Order: sequence, then structure tokens, then C-alpha cells
Amino acid sequence: MKQALWVTVGVVLSVAALTAAALLGGVMGFLAGAAGGAAGGGLSPGPERPISGDGPNKIAIVRIVGPITREGAGFSVFASGASSRAVVQLLDRAMRDGAVKAVILELDTPGGSVVASDEVHQKVTALRRAGKRVVALMTQTAASGGYYIAAAAEQIVADPTTVTGSIGVIVALPNLEDLSHKIGIRTIIFKSGAFKDLGNPNRPMTPQEGVIFQRLVDEAYARFVTIVAQGRKMDRAKVLALADGRIYTGQQAMQAGLVDAMGHLPEAVDAAMKLAGLTQARVVEYGGEGLLRSLLGGTANRVRGWLWTPADLYPGLREPFSVQYLLI
Repeated sequence: MKQALWVTVGVVLSVAALTAAALLGGVMGFLAGAAGGAAGGGLSPGPERPISGDGPNKIAIVRIVGPITREGAGFSVFASGASSRAVVQLLDRAMRDGAVKAVILELDTPGGSVVASDEVHQKVTALRRAGKRVVALMTQTAASGGYYIAAAAEQIVADPTTVTGSIGVIVALPNLEDLSHKIGIRTIIFKSGAFKDLGNPNRPMTPQEGVIFQRLVDEAYARFVTIVAQGRKMDRAKVLALADGRIYTGQQAMQAGLVDAMGHLPEAVDAAMKLAGLTQARVVEYGGEGLLRSLLGGTANRVRGWLWTPADLYPGLREPFSVQYLLI
């Protein structure tokens, strides 16, 4: 009885907190929208920010920071992680800008959604077909889906201590059967077919269901290996030897042929200028956060961290499963 009471209190408090957060988010979103203007379903990325250099030609920096998702909040104040939709919007902007001759993808991400990673990869490929040169710059981490994206670039520059690799696929399924019994939660399922509740966290997985999930993983993994082999012009057998999920430092990755050079932003800019045949160029950053997000973004992320939701207690409420190119 006490356990049920605490669960009820937790749900009530969570709903109240989420309601307050939604109201605050709406206010902040309105203010940010007023400051930056609406763009599609999210907020505008703001004006490009000059970094260095001069001249008529530009090199655009697009940063991909945090876990890669499709459903991120774009450029809203409360956005966390890297929304593939927002990144694609920035790459489209670079594609349309005739002055942009090269793009630097600055990566600090452990990867994320298979679909989101592939969406960005395809846009980078389209950018190259449009005649733009692309350099990937790995900073702290560019693993799994981050490397999947980097493989589309013409050259990859990394810090010697960058964490990269983790070439592989994972599906993580919670099993809450014991917890559900302890707190008195029962799930009653009505289904149209034997596999309709695939991934149900309240019961053991059957061998047949395991086969279905493994096939999903194997298919996504085969595509990942192909992407790396094509992007790096590497023999598939060599990629398979490297793609067992292990991580590499930037230095180790270069020795293995996964990275082209060591360096930071200046080296990436030099590489982009050489690829584009430029002697001078303006380096600009796409996706400037704007004043409100710069001031409030850190606070917003901390507020999100304080909020507890029923989905945190019961992950199955969030989504049954997700196929991930992710370093965990």
C-alpha cells in the first residue's frame, strides 16, 4: 500500500513539474522566436557568426554536439542533443550559399539514432555532390553514429586523444519484470499477432523474438560497414576487423586508416581550403545559438535534469526499443 502511494505521489509531482516546464518552455520559445524569427517547426538558427579570415569565399562550420536524434527540439531554448533535422537545415543552408566552398563538420557526439545518423550522412553526401568540399573534425568524441557521419567527409581530422570508433549497432531493451512484481504493476496485453508486443519489458524475451531483434541489428551493422568501406575506400574485410564495437583514440584511428590527420580547427580549415583550392576565405559558424539560448541554454538543461517523469521509472512508456549507432 505504501509503495503504491509513493508511486502515485511521484506521478502527481511529475505531472505538475512537466506542466510548469511546458509553460516555461512556451514562454521562452515565444521570446526566442520573437528574437530570431520562426523557421519551419522550430526556431531559426540565427545569423552566421564570423570566426576568422576574409574574402568573398566562405568555409562554414556546422557543429554536431550531443546524442543524435530526429525528434530534437531544433533550435529551441530547451533543445538538448543534436537534432538531425536541425543539422540538415544547416547543411541545406550551406548548399544554397554560393559563397560557401567547403564545410567543416565539427563532431562531439557519442552517436545515436540509426535513422538520424543516416539522415545527416545522406545530406553530407548530397552536399559533396553539389560541389562543396567537406572535412570532418573530431573533438572530444566522435563515436558510432558520429563516425558514421564523419565517413561521408573527404577528410577526417581528429585530436590524438579523441574517442572514436565504436563501429557497431546496439538495441538496449529494459526488463522490468522483477520491478513490476515488487511495486505491484501488472500489464494486460491484447494483441493481434504473436509478435505485436515485441520488446515488452514485463516478460522474458522468447528465442524467436531474439532472432527478430538480431536481424535488425545485423542489417544496420552491414550498412554501417558498407558506409565506412565506401567512405574510407577501405577493404570490407579490414573494416570488419575494426568494427567490433571497440573504441579508438584519434591516434589509433589514424594508424588504422579511419582518420586522415591529427589536429584541431586550424588544421581542419587548412584541409578545407586545400580541398577547395582557396588561398583565403572567411570562416563562419552556422547555427549560432542567439542571445537567449546562450544565456538560458545551460540553465534549461539543468532544469531538464531535475525533472522526473514516469518514463524515467518505466522506460517502456518512452519507446519500446530503438536501434542505435551509439557509444554506451
